[in-house]
Amino acid sequence: MQVLNARRVTAVVSIAIATGALLVNRAAVAIEAISDPLSSGGQGPEMVIVVAGEFAMGDASGRGNDNERPPRTIVFDQPFAIGRYEVTFADWQKYAEANKLPMPDNEGWGLSSQRPVIHVSWRDAHAYTQWLSRETGARYRLPTEAEWEYAARGGSQSYYWWGDELDSNEQAPRAHCRGCASSRLLRNKTATVGQFPPNGFGLHDTAGNVWEWTASSYTQRFDGSETQSAGLLDNSPRVVRGGAWNSGPTYLRSSMRDLKQPHHRDYALGFRVLRELP
Repeated sequence: MQVLNARRVTAVVSIAIATGALLVNRAAVAIEAISDPLSSGGQGPEMVIVVAGEFAMGDASGRGNDNERPPRTIVFDQPFAIGRYEVTFADWQKYAEANKLPMPDNEGWGLSSQRPVIHVSWRDAHAYTQWLSRETGARYRLPTEAEWEYAARGGSQSYYWWGDELDSNEQAPRAHCRGCASSRLLRNKTATVGQFPPNGFGLHDTAGNVWEWTASSYTQRFDGSETQSAGLLDNSPRVVRGGAWNSGPTYLRSSMRDLKQPHHRDYALGFRVLRELP
C-alpha cells in the first residue's frame, strides 16, 4: 500500500464535539486528508483519515425505524480513510476513460464534473474500487454499513450528525434535501460536492445529496452483517445510507437504513469509497 506516495493535506477546521447524545461545543481540530496518485495520471479521490474508536450504531432516540434498533456498540481497532466527498463525475471520468467505458447519465445538470456521480449500480461502484486499488497499490473498497455510520456521525450520537433537530435555514442550510432549506437553484437536482458544512471528521454530504452504497447486505435487524462486505456474486439487496436531494429531512438521520438491489441505478444514488490503512 502506497501510503508514503499519497499526497497529504492537513487542514484545521471547526467541528462539533460530541458529549453524550448532543453536540455541545466546537473546537479547531486538524483533519488529515490523503490522495493517492493514479498510475495513469492524476489523483484519486480525496480521503480523510478517520481515527479508531467506538460508537453506538443505530437509533437511540426512539424516533427511528425498527430496523435501526436496538443500538449496538461497534469498535474499530484501526483507523481507516474514507472519501471526504461523494465520488464525483470528474473522479469517475478517469476510470471511464482508462477502461473505455461510457459515462453514466448526468441528467443534463450543469457543472456535472463537480456533482456526485449518479446512475451507478453497486456492481459499478465495486468495479471502480477495484480499479482504484490497481491504479494506486492501496486497497480501496466500499465502506461497510458500520464503517459508513461511524464516519457519517463524525463523533456524534445525535439524530443528525449536527444535533437532534434539523436546525436549518436558508442563510445556513445544514444539508441538501427537500425541506432542508437548501437553495432554490438546487431544487430537483444534486448539489456540487462540498457546499455544506463538514461533520466532525471533515466529511461532506453524509446527510443528503445522494444515497450512498455500502458494502453490506441488507438485513431487517442487526445480525453482525453490518460489519461485513457482501460477496460480488451475492444478489441480495444492499444497504444504502444518508438520504438524498429528493428525500425529506427524517431520511437524513445518521441511523437511517434503506435497501436497493445491487443492479439498481437512479438519479439520487451514488457512493463514497473507503481506503484501508496499513
